Amino acid sequence: MYKTKPRFPCEMPSDAPLNVLALNASLKHAPAISNTGEVADLVLDEIRALTEATTDVVRLADATLPVGLGFREAPEDDWPNIVTKVKAADIVLFCTPIWWGGRSSLMQRLIERLDSLDEEYSATGRSAIKGKVAGIVITGSEDGALSVMGSIMMVLSFMGFTLPPECCAYWVGEVGQPTAQDREKRLKNMATVHMAKGLAQGLVYHAKLLKAHPQALLAGKATCCAMHAHLDAPSSAAGV
Repeated sequence: MYKTKPRFPCEMPSDAPLNVLALNASLKHAPAISNTGEVADLVLDEIRALTEATTDVVRLADATLPVGLGFREAPEDDWPNIVTKVKAADIVLFCTPIWWGGRSSLMQRLIERLDSLDEEYSATGRSAIKGKVAGIVITGSEDGALSVMGSIMMVLSFMGFTLPPECCAYWVGEVGQPTAQDREKRLKNMATVHMAKGLAQGLVYHAKLLKAHPQALLAGKATCCAMHAHLDAPSSAAGV
C-alpha cells in the first residue's frame, strides 16, 4: 500500500537544463481529456518547477505506429521521429492507462518498437538509451497499477534506462464505480500529488547527476564472452 511521504527540496548535482519527453499511451484521441495525460502534465509541471526544462508530449493514439520491430515499418511511420525525440531526451515518461489489468495496447506497441534500439545495443554495445532517466505514469479503474508498473520497469531497466527510487505516479479508481467519475475523484487525490512531486524530484536529480557524471567505459575489448570479444568499448562521444 502506498503511503504519502513528506517532500523536501534537495540540492541538485548541476544546473544543466533538461529535455523531457512524455509518451502518452492513452487510447483516447486528442482533444479528448486523458486521465493519463493529466497526471503526466502534473509530473511535467513539477519538473518545470524544479529546473529549466524543455518538455514535449507525444500522444501515441494520434501517431502512426505500424506493427513491427524495425526502425521503419512502412512509408507512413512516425516511429523514426519518435526515436529522434527519445534520443534527444534526458528524461522519458512512459504513461499508460490500465486495460483489463495490463498496460494499454499502445504502450505494448511502444515497447515492441523500442526493440529496434535494444537489438542495436545488443549487437554493438552502444546504447541510445544509457544515461537517460525514465519514469512511469499509470491511471485506471479498479486494479492493476503495481503489476503494470513492475512489467514496464523490467523492460526499461534491461533496455538501459535509469529508474530512480519511487519512479512512478499513479491513480486507480474504486471497483464497480462509473468511470465517468474517475477524473473528479483523481483531482482530489493527494496521494497522486505526492507521488508526482516525488517522481519529478527523483527524475530531475538523477538526470542531472548522469549529465554531470556520465558513465565512462575503460578502453579495450568486451570481456563478457567470446561472442562479444571483438567489440571495442564505446567512447563517451559514441554513446554507451
